[in-house]
Amino acid sequence: MKLCYRGIGYEYNPPSLEVKESEITGCYRGRPLRFSYASHVPVPQPVAHLTYRGVGYTTSSEGQSQAPSPAPETRQPIFQAVRTVENPALKERRYLLQEAAEAHRKNIQRSLDHRLAVARAQGNEKLVQQLEEELHQLV
Repeated sequence: MKLCYRGIGYEYNPPSLEVKESEITGCYRGRPLRFSYASHVPVPQPVAHLTYRGVGYTTSSEGQSQAPSPAPETRQPIFQAVRTVENPALKERRYLLQEAAEAHRKNIQRSLDHRLAVARAQGNEKLVQQLEEELHQLV
C-alpha cells in the first residue's frame, strides 16, 4: 500500500495477524456476537530462579522448568535465627507505631465512655450492658 506523509511517499505493509474464532459467544443489543483472538501471539514467561522445599530450579522463557545444576553436598539449615541489628530508624518506627496504637485505644475508650453515658441517659439498659461488656474487653 502506497502512502504519503508531508509529501514523502512510502510503502506500508501492515503486519497480518492470523485470527481464530473462539468458542465464546455473547449478545450485544440483541444480536449474537462471536469473539476472535490472535492465534500465534506467544506469551513470554518470566525467567526466574526459584526454590521449592529447599531445592532450587529455574524457569525458562518458554515456561519450562529446568533441573538445578548439581550443588556441593553442603546444606544450609532451612530455618535460621533472625539477627536484629540496632537500627535507630527501626527503633523510631516501632516507637511511632506504639504511640499510634495507644492513641487509637484511647480514642476507642473515649467513644465507648460517651456512648455509655448517652445510653444511661436514655435509660437503655440492654445497650448499657452491651457497652460495659465491650469496655471490659477493651481493658
